[in-house]
Amino acid sequence: MQLEDALTAVEKHLDGVSAALLAADPQALESGSTQLRNASVQLSQALAQIPRQGALSAALQKRLQAVGAMLAVQRESLARLAAITDRQAAGLLPPADAATYGSAMGGRNAGSVARIYRSAS
Repeated sequence: MQLEDALTAVEKHLDGVSAALLAADPQALESGSTQLRNASVQLSQALAQIPRQGALSAALQKRLQAVGAMLAVQRESLARLAAITDRQAAGLLPPADAATYGSAMGGRNAGSVARIYRSAS
């Protein structure tokens, strides 16, 4: 595969992953990420075949820098999305070390009578 074709494929899959991130579509994000990873491997193999550093045109270098910048933006977006998901899960589920009944009452006996019934007795 030529460098130009590999770079175009990476750019196309970057756009797809960006759209999936904006839509918060997990299935599209997973498949797009897999395709992006495969296209990135092909791009790195094509870049490895270039004999020397200065062999790329200025336009290709600019496109490669844009791809790198876009990957950094997507990495940050994924980190933010993961943090939001963690917060949402923490809001729905109790912490793993939280007690459910007895020890949650400040260390009092789990079998003690509730305060409302103590005042009536």
